[in-house]
Amino acid sequence: MKLSVLFDPSFDFFLADGRKGRIFDYSLVRKASVKDIIESLGIPHTEVGSILFDGRKIDFFFVPVLPGKLQVYAVQAPFNVLAPSLLRPAPLKSIRFIADVNVLKLGRLLILLGFDVACSSSFSDAEIADIARAQSRIVLTRDTTLLKRKKIDFARRVRSDFPYEQVLEVVDFFGLQDLTAFFSRCTACNKLLVPVAKNDIIHLLEPKTRQYFFDFLQCPQCQKVFWKGSHYDAMKDTFSRLGISFGGS
Repeated sequence: MKLSVLFDPSFDFFLADGRKGRIFDYSLVRKASVKDIIESLGIPHTEVGSILFDGRKIDFFFVPVLPGKLQVYAVQAPFNVLAPSLLRPAPLKSIRFIADVNVLKLGRLLILLGFDVACSSSFSDAEIADIARAQSRIVLTRDTTLLKRKKIDFARRVRSDFPYEQVLEVVDFFGLQDLTAFFSRCTACNKLLVPVAKNDIIHLLEPKTRQYFFDFLQCPQCQKVFWKGSHYDAMKDTFSRLGISFGGS
C-alpha cells in the first residue's frame, strides 16, 4: 500500500534531499501508526504540530489501512506547552526544561534567565527521557534520535550551533519573553536564590567584594554567593543585544 506524503517545509532540516519540498510516495509494508511512519522518515514526533490524512486531522496513533494523502505540519511558534492539543492532550503545568550534554551551555544560560533547567553531562539518553516524563520537563537537545523516545512528549531539536543564538531560539519558540527572571537561580544547582545578610556570608567574600557590595543572594543548596557585579551588567547587556527582555527581573 502506498501513501502520498507531504511534509511542512520546515522539516527540510531533517529530510533526505529527494524528499524536501515535494509530495513523495511511501510504501507501507506493515501495520504502523503515523507516528512510526513519520519517525521512520527522520522527523521526531516532538517536532510535529498537526497531521492530516486525506484532509482529516488525526493523532499519532492513527493507523492507515487504505491508501491516502498524509500531510505533516510542524509545531508553530510560540509553542504553548500549557495548552492541550490533539497530539498532546495532556499539557504541562509549568515551564521546565532538561538539557542534554550537547546543549549544556544553553541550559546554563537559560538558568541565568531564571528558567528551571536540569542539566548534567552525566545524563544518559534513557535518564533524560525518564526525567522528562517523571518531572514533566521539555527536552532540549541537538540529538534527533533522542527525541524519538516514547517517553518524551515536549522538546526542541535545537538548530543553532551557538549558545546565545540557541537561547534566543528557545525563548522565541516557546514564547518565553515575558517569563524571564534574570539572576534568580543558582547556575550550578538550578535552585532559586534567596537574599542573605552580608554579615552572614562576609567570611566567604574577597576583600574588594566586602568593600564595594552590600546586597547578596545565596543558593540554599550549594551555599554559593551571588551579587550584582560587573559580570551581572555584562551578561544582561549581552542578552539585551539579542533582544531578550527581562520580564521578571
